[in-house]
Amino acid sequence: MALFKGRSEEEIMKIIQAQDQNKYLDDPDEGISLIKKMLIRHEKNNSFDNFDKIVNDEIFPILAELELHNELEVYQALTKVSNQICEQKRISVLEGKRVLGVGGKFSAGKSSFINAITNSNLPEGQRPTTSIATYIVNADAKKNVAVSEGNDELELDDMALEALTHQFYEKYHIGFSRLVRNLVVYTPDFTYPNIAILDTPGYSKSDDSKNEGNSDAELARNQLKAVDYLIWLVDSTQGVVTDKDIDFLGSLNVSTKILVVFTKADTDTIENIKKKIASARKSLQAVNKDIYDIIAYNSKDKVTVIGEGKLEKFLEMINNDSSCKDNSCTVLERYKNDLTEQLGSQISIYSDAIGKYENMMDNIGNIRHILSIVMDYQRKKIMRKRIMECKSKLASFFDILISYAGDRCSNGK
Repeated sequence: MALFKGRSEEEIMKIIQAQDQNKYLDDPDEGISLIKKMLIRHEKNNSFDNFDKIVNDEIFPILAELELHNELEVYQALTKVSNQICEQKRISVLEGKRVLGVGGKFSAGKSSFINAITNSNLPEGQRPTTSIATYIVNADAKKNVAVSEGNDELELDDMALEALTHQFYEKYHIGFSRLVRNLVVYTPDFTYPNIAILDTPGYSKSDDSKNEGNSDAELARNQLKAVDYLIWLVDSTQGVVTDKDIDFLGSLNVSTKILVVFTKADTDTIENIKKKIASARKSLQAVNKDIYDIIAYNSKDKVTVIGEGKLEKFLEMINNDSSCKDNSCTVLERYKNDLTEQLGSQISIYSDAIGKYENMMDNIGNIRHILSIVMDYQRKKIMRKRIMECKSKLASFFDILISYAGDRCSNGK
């Protein structure tokens, strides 16, 4: 190697040792300093916390009282919009970008795969306890930013990024996932300016973390709720899309195309991988999702082993997707109008029934006959009044949400 050419053995050893050094791991004072920076809190505008609170504490309880023909769809749509709004408010660089989530089991090779397609240098081999959801975005200059639970941003050097995401737990037994909500890696080497890659924790625990308290499935699921597109990774060495994969995919709100990638394709023969892909196609029929394709990829050499060109076409499709995705205001307006129409129809039905009862009572002389219908008459009046109250409250709450999201909508994002 040119780096070692003409150097003595002692000089070579010094270079290797320097590459392995990390001041945050080697010097406890530096490690403590990094922790202190993560613990700093500043006052933030909490309007988008209120957005999430209105959805969960106000709108969802009202919807639970009602009978809607698309109840699950409304819940999923509002959950996704809420997550997107809150995430994009906390991390402003996400505004206007399509978020491409990368998911799969722990040790499926996510970091290696993302490093290959983004030309980044994310730390690999993360433990579940230290895994932090990471965004990779195109930028003019390279930098790493940690976003705390309090939404504060702290710029990190590469050593801090390495320590924070990988080896810090082994050294100090402190998991930064309790202090840091997201990492954002800005890099000019990722050439898709309209895409933000989201590297999520593996949804299954590794063998050495069975007794640890965090739920990897919930961490991954919560992060993937707000993505626009998804790449799902399957470890070629395991070779199958499992029932857990299918269940997890089915639980996500992703309504756009999903690319399935068999990673570590350098570990097996082409023929064996083709058989695994054929089996995966059958298994994935059980998922009610739009599967774009299934390919095999070698992250070490940055080569698509099966499905040449499909990955690049998938990324280009997402990068050029500027019209088919509704912005948050459009989605909120659509569901506000849908709910208004549904509840208005229900109110009309109750009003017609109440009118018929009133007409009947006016024309029935027998008091016993009147008493026989008065109970149902009163019940319908109570139901109509409650639906009218729900309709009014929902319209008011949706107007507040649309107002919160207004900045993004006015920018056409």
